[in-house]
Amino acid sequence: MGMAINNPVIVTALYDIGRDKWEKFTQSYGGYIHWMERTLSLDSKLVIYTQQKFKDEIESYRRKYDVNLEKTIIVVQELEELEGYKLYNQKLNDLMFSDVFLQKAHFDVPEMNKPLYNVIMFNKVYWIKDCVDKGYFDNDFVIWADAGGLREPVEVYQGKVWPNIEKINNLDNNKITFFSHNDPFGVHDNQWHSLSQVRNIQGTAFFVPSKLVDDLLFNFNNTVNECIESEFIGSDEKVFDITYLKDTSKYHLIKCTWREYYNIFS
Repeated sequence: MGMAINNPVIVTALYDIGRDKWEKFTQSYGGYIHWMERTLSLDSKLVIYTQQKFKDEIESYRRKYDVNLEKTIIVVQELEELEGYKLYNQKLNDLMFSDVFLQKAHFDVPEMNKPLYNVIMFNKVYWIKDCVDKGYFDNDFVIWADAGGLREPVEVYQGKVWPNIEKINNLDNNKITFFSHNDPFGVHDNQWHSLSQVRNIQGTAFFVPSKLVDDLLFNFNNTVNECIESEFIGSDEKVFDITYLKDTSKYHLIKCTWREYYNIFS
């Protein structure tokens, strides 16, 4: 269906947003890189965005599976260089610590009180755009995959070509593919939904034909800005939910649980 895909590329990233020092939802960066090894073990083309402080360790892990880095591009961008940081860091700080937002936000979760968390989540669409704009691996299809998204033992993933290109080409590749806990779903109030803990579309992984990246970025950013202007915000998942519902014809939903996306496209 749609266009025939020949060069899928996985895009991922690892950044220090101080999570090892948070009061809640803490995670060491050694732990993240340990999880990240699962993705790094795949026999797939990978574009990895990170900071200089993590580059050598990530490269060392990846060379265990791609010795000559023939299928690997590591791009060093510091936090302050990210488009998501430049666009949203100050706006999110101003919003999250404002009296009006603090009266609305009743959940003590990172997407409500850690601006840098949302900066990184929102930057996913900029990383896949950069991968497409730079023509890395002559890609015609980009897969966003969170660095810590895969959690089974490394042996489950090591040396596997993922996602399966035949299964990709069974998709309608004139649409963006999201994985969702629910299909169909609705949002009766954007503010209530953004500030809730209800989740539909998963931000952990999603598939974008390269020709559709600009459209996704435009629509995603519009939703982020609309939310901030209305004095509320939620995670990238909430932004994807609202964006999807504006025009469902642009997207394909696959209903699944957390991390089931890997098995579906193996």
